[in-house]
Amino acid sequence: EGSYKFFSWLEPSLGLAYGLQSQKIRYKAGVSFWDVTLRILDWPRTPVLGRIGEAGLKAILKPPFDLPKLSGFLGTLWPWPHDPNPPDIAYVMWESNRSLPLPFKIELGFFQRTLIGWWQLGVSPAQFQYSQTRLSLRRELLSVSFSYGTIENESKFPDFIFTQGVKGESTALQGERFWALQFERDFEVISVSVPVPLLPQSLELLVQGGVFLQVASAGKAELPSDGQEDSVVWHDQLSWGLSVMLSLGKVGITGRADFVFTRDGQFRFLFNF
Repeated sequence: EGSYKFFSWLEPSLGLAYGLQSQKIRYKAGVSFWDVTLRILDWPRTPVLGRIGEAGLKAILKPPFDLPKLSGFLGTLWPWPHDPNPPDIAYVMWESNRSLPLPFKIELGFFQRTLIGWWQLGVSPAQFQYSQTRLSLRRELLSVSFSYGTIENESKFPDFIFTQGVKGESTALQGERFWALQFERDFEVISVSVPVPLLPQSLELLVQGGVFLQVASAGKAELPSDGQEDSVVWHDQLSWGLSVMLSLGKVGITGRADFVFTRDGQFRFLFNF
């Protein structure tokens, strides 16, 4: 992906990718002028739940200050193996992402996204929508976040559902509603200078430890029985554990090892960098 800015107000952009499984070239090409971006794309990214890509026309408005970002799309979602002819859709979406400093060096974060979409465009347009919100508090190496979301899908748009999970669990939860809580407390263990041959300055190796807790829950409505109203059945997951993080100075190399314990007594070791 790349872009080039002209005159401080005009910025064309181009992105290319190759899918190893689909054996297709994917692309997105657009132009931004002031706060508006117009794109034509066939790209592996979409805000529509249950899908991984979209192809069509997109317009994005990024107003100044902390006003919500608006976007609109008209096109086709990528096919699934069981859905070789995906529907044409249109959607509008707005996102708000803000942060607010609080006393005692605490930072409050707020993220909110709402999407309203329509499918069966050539017949009788049917609506589907979702909304999700995340609140977070951070103070130095301590962070807490809470997320929740809801879906409205009376038109039965296929595969439109939230997917949630916790670290260490191989199976994810799915539902029309969800909430999730994450807590993490990191602490510095040691910081040392590591001399590297051929480099004029030593690199700083930082080692951090941490403890974390994750809880996620997803609810799905069951069909009514015996004249009762619809009831929502919730399923949840919980994991906690210890982490070790290493970062190597100005090189930007970081690694993290997690020792995860799940509620059913299972242990997982995870490593990424």
